[in-house]
Amino acid sequence: MAKHPLILPSDPYFHDLPPPPGAEPRPDLRAMLEDAAGMAAEERKRRGEDEGEALVPERALLPGACDAHVHVFAEPERFAYAEGTSYRPDPAPAEAYAALNRRLGLDRVVVVQSSAYGFDHSCLLDAIRRLDIGADGKPGHARGVAAVPPSVTADELRQLNAAGCVATRFQMRDPWRLIAWDETDRLASRVHDTVGWDVELQMDGRFLQEVEQRLMSWSGRVIVDHVGCFLGPVGDREPGLRALLRLIDADKVWVKLSGPEESSNDRPRHGQTPRYRDVEAIARQLIRFAPERLVWGSNWPHPNARAAPPDDLWLLDLLGEWTEDEGLRRRILVDNAAGPVPLPATAAGAVSDAAGTRGSLNR
Repeated sequence: MAKHPLILPSDPYFHDLPPPPGAEPRPDLRAMLEDAAGMAAEERKRRGEDEGEALVPERALLPGACDAHVHVFAEPERFAYAEGTSYRPDPAPAEAYAALNRRLGLDRVVVVQSSAYGFDHSCLLDAIRRLDIGADGKPGHARGVAAVPPSVTADELRQLNAAGCVATRFQMRDPWRLIAWDETDRLASRVHDTVGWDVELQMDGRFLQEVEQRLMSWSGRVIVDHVGCFLGPVGDREPGLRALLRLIDADKVWVKLSGPEESSNDRPRHGQTPRYRDVEAIARQLIRFAPERLVWGSNWPHPNARAAPPDDLWLLDLLGEWTEDEGLRRRILVDNAAGPVPLPATAAGAVSDAAGTRGSLNR
């Protein structure tokens, strides 16, 4: 893929660049849901079935659209939280997410291991099994991101891989950190060499420049959570943001447009819908800079939201505002999903070479 000079958002020419290809008028998300629900209702009427609930489409809003970041917290009597942790989110079972997934009109999902379970993946694997069958009745709609310890064996990695896990997670935010930075280099190499996994990383993005070379040394790619997860004000010239852009430009890093409620300092007044203007500024820069390196995630059920948990339909519509055109939204929701967290490509969401994907897993 041809390389172009790196133009940072702080450069005066950045906003003079032409928009990425695919600029189309953005249809309103609620109108799209209504259209999808209407088509489903017409089909039920034709079959002589009950019309059911409005605004809940039976087909995907965009076939192949993926929610690339959710957590599942089963009932404690089924899967106990890790010993010694005070982090015990309220139950949010796979069945509850499945209902939300249908409401949003999405097609695929990536379940991410929560530090609440430590290195015990029982809940994660159960969630993958429960969510893997799509509306089409076929498997292949769910994948998982594990969190393995430095002591993990090759057999354990292969078992997790066979169960649908496609990456390992390095949660480096306190108080949820499970491993030390000096353990990450060897572990990143082991999981990549053994099962071909990349690393999903969550850390305070304000300090990315301090680990930039370390990330560059890891085998495979790095998927950074939550729009870089900048836990404080950040401007165009902040070292952490510039490091993130350099890592993207080096084809090393992908970014999840997820979790603005965890890092935004935007505090709406009571009754107002949050806009996350500070996170939006970063997201728009990333979308303009490298839309082919982005995926979207709801971060359901939002256990660490700084204020009230956001409505997930609103978060999906917010992506439409950030992208400003249907072509880019389709690319982020559908085409890119088979890249950083491998999922089978759908006929409607085939991944192009321009997305820079490598060897997506067709399980």
